[in-house]
Amino acid sequence: MKEGFRQCMAWLHTWTGLVVGWILFFVFLTGTAGYIQLELTRWMQPELPLRTQVIPSQQEQFNQANQFLSHSPDALEAVRWRVDFLSKDRGSEQLQVSWSMPTPEGKRFGPTETRYLDPVTGQATAQVEPRDTAGGRTLYRMHYALHYIPYDIAIRIVGVCTMLMFAAIITGVITHKKIFKDFFTFRPAKGQRSWLDVHNVLSVIALPFYIMITYSGLIFFLNAYMPYTVPIVYGQSEEDQDRYFNELYKESFSRGGSARGEQHNMQYSMRYAVDVAPLLAQAQQQWGTSGVSSLNIYAAQGENPARVEFYKNESDSVQRKRTAMHFDLSTGKKISDNTINTDPGALVFGRSLLGLHEGSFASPVVRWLYVLSGLLGTAMIATGLVLWTVKRRPKQIKAGKMSFGHNLVEHLNIAMIAGLPLAIAVYFWANRLISATWADRAAWEVHSLYMTLALCLIYAYCRPIARAWFELLCLAAAAYLLLPVLNAFTTERHLLATVLHGDYALASVDFGFILFGSLLAWAAYAVWRKRNAILKAPVKKKAKTASNVKTDEPQSKQQGESS
Repeated sequence: MKEGFRQCMAWLHTWTGLVVGWILFFVFLTGTAGYIQLELTRWMQPELPLRTQVIPSQQEQFNQANQFLSHSPDALEAVRWRVDFLSKDRGSEQLQVSWSMPTPEGKRFGPTETRYLDPVTGQATAQVEPRDTAGGRTLYRMHYALHYIPYDIAIRIVGVCTMLMFAAIITGVITHKKIFKDFFTFRPAKGQRSWLDVHNVLSVIALPFYIMITYSGLIFFLNAYMPYTVPIVYGQSEEDQDRYFNELYKESFSRGGSARGEQHNMQYSMRYAVDVAPLLAQAQQQWGTSGVSSLNIYAAQGENPARVEFYKNESDSVQRKRTAMHFDLSTGKKISDNTINTDPGALVFGRSLLGLHEGSFASPVVRWLYVLSGLLGTAMIATGLVLWTVKRRPKQIKAGKMSFGHNLVEHLNIAMIAGLPLAIAVYFWANRLISATWADRAAWEVHSLYMTLALCLIYAYCRPIARAWFELLCLAAAAYLLLPVLNAFTTERHLLATVLHGDYALASVDFGFILFGSLLAWAAYAVWRKRNAILKAPVKKKAKTASNVKTDEPQSKQQGESS
């Protein structure tokens, strides 16, 4: 190597970050929205009721649900009852009961009916059909599966970009010898040096989060990225595959609970001798009064007795797992209990990383820290892309003409960094402006996002660089700041209503739009202030010669004497 090790790492850091920087910006921003996907979906379905403030105990909720199911003729013919308890946890805003009918011949599953109950009266609430929407789930899915691309291809594209991101993080740490000292250094109004300082600060401030989120993202699709590891160790036959899953998922794979619903021509009965309420109390004694998230009651099938499965609320667990407790409803005895940690170490490690990646365990405060860290990572990528152009722009200006590569990077930066936030804002505007009864409205919400992104790319090429930055940032800021106003004019779930009702999770979405819009407005103002200097050739300062210093010296002395 002609250059030193750190210089090679700097070169690798620059180009690994640039080549996939725009995809990484897309992945980070949409992935950050995924941390609040449930809240975004609720905002995008304003027909749903606000969160109930009075939450009865789980015993009372079960009694109401059991009363409803046992007096419903259709439910008595089912093979499975399910109760999802109302709680303060995300995604548990209503008491929900459902029942599954026997599986018809040639089908994998039987039809399922769902009802939402009033937790106090036990009566089925009016079935309000919310508008069809892509919701927050689609934004979350975009960050690993993109869109309009086959799933298997998309996850591999994102996987390659993620590996390059991981390489960029490691090489960035190696390159910056004084990385922690630079964290406390910011020199404003210094052009390239200021951009480098901002990039350094954003890179260090949430560095552990970036490493965790990038590495765990690779673990998510480990078998897809390394498809031959399992066949090499275990073999390629179906029996070999079953042996692998049986060793990894001992309890859930061997129990085969889903096989019960796949048997045909058998008699089912939802009659059982043991009261479920004491068994629920037994599960609560081990997991806490609100430790049960849901339960399934399976009908007696032939010689197999009815049974109940309680599922633990895992909101306080980092691991991405499902802990269950099973009871025989003919005797009341516990069948199995997988609460004891007997899982293989590799499975525990993988589940923990996936749990950290998704942040499903996080409290509201920690969840907002996840969102903030995601936005910092998005800004880190954006400043890195802008720094590349700022560093090379003076040479391009001096040459009198921008090269094709530099011109491409300049306009892609504008289209993605300023255009993607605008496109996501249009996605939310489309949710409110497209008629709730229009067919395929969910698909058109997504189409509006990508059409806006394409228009931003065209717009970036048609306008001067400084004006394109300013105008797109202004449009994005206005789009977010006006979203709460649009929400107030088009629905009854406006900011004032959600705050007065005490549904702060839903209100936080409107507050988030205001904060993000304010941040974009500040960025637009910063571009406006520097608009004349962005494409201006740098002026070199003339160094003072020795003769100038000598001739200046007597003058200064004379001025001092005269003063």
